[in-house]
Amino acid sequence: MDCIRAATARDSELQTVIELVRNGWPAYKDKVPVNVRAYMKVKNELAETSGLLIRGCRIVIPKSERAEILKKIHAGHQGLTKSRERANSSVWWPGLSAELKNTVMQCQTCQEQRRTQQKEPLISTPLPGRPWKRIGLDLCEYNKNIYLVVSDYYSRFLEILHLPSTTSFQVIQRLKATFARFGIPDEVVSDNGPQFSSVEFTEFAKEMDFRHLTSSPHHPQGNGQAERAVQTAKKILRQEDPLIALMCYRSTPCSSTGVSPAELLMGRKIRTTLLTLEKNLQPKWPDRKAVFQRDAAEKTKQAFYYNRRHGAKPLPALRPGDTVVTKLDQEKNWSTPAVVSKEIITPRSYLLETPQGVVFRRNRRHIRNDNRQHVATAALSTSAGTSEGEPLPSSSAPASETELSVPPQVISTASSPAAVSQTVCTRSGRVCKPVERLNL
Repeated sequence: MDCIRAATARDSELQTVIELVRNGWPAYKDKVPVNVRAYMKVKNELAETSGLLIRGCRIVIPKSERAEILKKIHAGHQGLTKSRERANSSVWWPGLSAELKNTVMQCQTCQEQRRTQQKEPLISTPLPGRPWKRIGLDLCEYNKNIYLVVSDYYSRFLEILHLPSTTSFQVIQRLKATFARFGIPDEVVSDNGPQFSSVEFTEFAKEMDFRHLTSSPHHPQGNGQAERAVQTAKKILRQEDPLIALMCYRSTPCSSTGVSPAELLMGRKIRTTLLTLEKNLQPKWPDRKAVFQRDAAEKTKQAFYYNRRHGAKPLPALRPGDTVVTKLDQEKNWSTPAVVSKEIITPRSYLLETPQGVVFRRNRRHIRNDNRQHVATAALSTSAGTSEGEPLPSSSAPASETELSVPPQVISTASSPAAVSQTVCTRSGRVCKPVERLNL
C-alpha cells in the first residue's frame, strides 16, 4: 500500500484529480483538464483518503503501477470474466477493461488452454438426383476382420465386402467388382485413410472417371453417411447369419425416405423369407417427388434437434493469410501455430501451413484465430464503452455480444429543418430529439 501511496504522490494526473476532489469539479466538461476528463463521469464516487484516491471501495491505481496490478489480477489465469470480477472488487482506473482484455488476449497460457470450440450447425447432404450417383466408403473392423462398407447416398443401399488386407489394391479390386454390378458413380466420398489417399487410388479414380472427395482429417462427421453405414454394418455382422440380416436391411423401408433401399436402387422389392404377394414383387419405381420431400423434411428435423442439443453456432470464415492455432478434440492445448493457405472445396475445411513449412488440412472447428495477433484491434473496439467511468462488465458473454452495434440513424420528423438538424445520436444509437414547444 505504501508503494501505491508514493506512486500516487508522484503521479501528476492523480494529483490533479485529488485537487479537483478537494476543491470541487467545474460545472462544464470543457473547463476540466483534458488528461483527467475520463474521471469526470465518476466524480461523485471519487474521494481522497490517506494520500490515496479511491472510487467507492476501489483504489485508483497510478500509471506507474498499473502494469504490475494487471499481472496480479490475472495471476490465476482465470479468464477475462473472472479477472474483471476480481478487478471490480479492489482496483480501478480509466480504460481498465480494455487493458485487462488486452492482457488476457496476449496471455499464451490462457490462449493455449481455451476450451474446444462449439459444434457448428449441421450441414445435411441433399439427396442425389438418381441412384448410385454418390457413394460413401469406409473401413469397418469386426472380430479381427476388415470390411469395406459401401453406401449409396440416394437409396442407402449397403455393400459389406471382406478385405484380406487394407491396401489400396484390395480396396480397388472390391470396388471394381461393385462397379461391375451397379455401375460407376459420379462421386465417391471417403476419409483420408492411406488406402484412399494413395497415388494408386488417385489413378483408379482417373481411370474410372469419378470424382473423389475426402472429409477433413480427424473429423468423421464430414463423412457422416459412411460412418452411419459402418454402425449398421457392425450391427449386421453381429447377427447369427449376417447375409440374411443384410437382406432384411435392404428390403426394409428407410425412415428418411419411406422406401426400402432395394426399391430405390433397383426399382423393385426383393423377395425375402417374409411372405408377400406376387404383385408386390412387380417392378415399380417409387414416387421420386414424395421421396425427395420426405427426405428433406427428415433432414431438416434432424438438423434442428442436432443444433439445439449441441448449441451449435456458425464460426466466422477464415481467409488466406490469417494467423491461427489448431487443436484436435483429443488434444489439451491450442499449441500448433499455422497460417491459412486456402479453403478446400469440402465445406469448412482449410489447408494450413506451419512456420516450418508443413502443410496439413483441418476442419474449421479445430482452428481458432490467434487472438494475440489481433489484440490492438480488439482493444480499440471495446475501449470506447469501458474506458470512461463505467463499471467493468461481469457478464460471461463475449465483448462482441455485450456491446451495442446499432448504427446511428437519421430520423426525419415533421418539425422544421432546424429541429431536424439538431437531432443527436448517442454512442449506443439512441436518437435524442429536441423538445417541441408550442409557438404561441
